[in-house]
Amino acid sequence: MANEQEITFDEPDEGRDIYHEPDDRALIRTKDVYQTELDNGVEGYSETMLAIVANFKNAGKPEGFNVQSMVGKSKRGEVALRLFAVVDDSVADPVFVKVGFKSRGCLAMTGCASAICSMIEGKTFSQALELTPKDVELAVDGVPKGKGHTTLFAIEAVRGLVGDWMYRCGMPLAEMNEKLPCDEMSVACLMCEHCSLRDTRVEMRVNEAIAKQKAGEAK
Repeated sequence: MANEQEITFDEPDEGRDIYHEPDDRALIRTKDVYQTELDNGVEGYSETMLAIVANFKNAGKPEGFNVQSMVGKSKRGEVALRLFAVVDDSVADPVFVKVGFKSRGCLAMTGCASAICSMIEGKTFSQALELTPKDVELAVDGVPKGKGHTTLFAIEAVRGLVGDWMYRCGMPLAEMNEKLPCDEMSVACLMCEHCSLRDTRVEMRVNEAIAKQKAGEAK
């Protein structure tokens, strides 16, 4: 036939291939939880951890939250955790009444985030600060190899909540450093590329320096 043209079909765009299941995909994409690290299925995850991930009910900001914190890293994959808590500070040792979370990263981060929220609810600051990464690991019945930082992030986020409360109460930096000390060369501090508690200390240090400078200029 005249003007007959050969019909060809291009290879489907990888991003729009509706006929094939992609090799890697995020399992969780919600308003509060976004899986950015694509795990090899659920290999290495305990049944306890998977149950927590599948059934968490404490994601998001609880109504009336008055403190928050954030920890995370960006190198070799983004992993981040934010905690939000309602704190009753009408008592000498404030109490975590309700705690919620937002997370980005792997399933382990989501599981540890949900677990730490449950672990500190109803506890005083003193009790919550006694928790360790090992306690989180036991609560989720272990984390896969290479995911140990998620238990550490959970604990550092709790410290961040306490630090945020201290800051909002107007506590001086020297007093905060005494009551909530940080070792800037510790493994925990080095692992947390992003840390709201560290940012708060820096902001307080800068504000104190500015205040001293202004006081000197006023003399």
